[in-house]
Amino acid sequence: MYSELKNKVVLVTGGSKGIGFGIASAFAKQGASLILVARDIVSLNAAKDALEKEFNVPVQVRAVNLSEEKNLSELSDFFPKVDVLVNSAGAMGRGSLFDIDPVQFRDAWEGKVMSTIFLTRHIYPFMAKNENGGVIINIIGMAAERLNFKSIGTSTANAALVAFNNAIGSESVNDNIRVVGISPGLIRTSRTEGILHPKNEVDRKAYEKVVSNLPFGRMGEPSEVADLAVFLASNSGKYISGEVINIDGGARYRY
Repeated sequence: MYSELKNKVVLVTGGSKGIGFGIASAFAKQGASLILVARDIVSLNAAKDALEKEFNVPVQVRAVNLSEEKNLSELSDFFPKVDVLVNSAGAMGRGSLFDIDPVQFRDAWEGKVMSTIFLTRHIYPFMAKNENGGVIINIIGMAAERLNFKSIGTSTANAALVAFNNAIGSESVNDNIRVVGISPGLIRTSRTEGILHPKNEVDRKAYEKVVSNLPFGRMGEPSEVADLAVFLASNSGKYISGEVINIDGGARYRY
């Protein structure tokens, strides 16, 4: 347990499912108060009910489409209260330079990259005024290092977020704010379930090599990413900023 996280206010984007929900659960276990942000109010309310029931901590939810910057104003009442911001929303679709749909690409880019940048910009000044500063954790992805022509959006977006994370985190310490990134490999969520259990022969062939080459013969678990996030937000990680930590079992170097 990290007692210093008890009663801290943690805002998690993409917090209703997958890695985001895993991170929210880990902070709830520490006694933190939660603000969950995602697009779907139904999944948000389900997450809220589950977390409050299991951990008996206050959970607020807000359904917001973060791919449009103007929508960030819907979160403005939370900004002064946030001690830890976890940017975990958004995902880029697969596809080469010639496969991507421009409209879908831009929407995904706004939802993952621009939402991280501008939500950070909105909350940063309030953290800087806090006596104890704050921590910003960016969930990125190993494609930032394992560049892939067949997934040009993921590679480009993740590389951009690594640059953002490290540039901000190198100077944010002057305002008593630490900015750190986590780059997960393949993590077992509803989104990646199709890789383990393909529904057709085409998908089976596409994912066969990936599955056979997984470190330790498995995907990572959301809880493993979440435990790292909690560590980084705690006093145990107080000298870590402007850094991205990979949690992929070494997968980015396996071919």
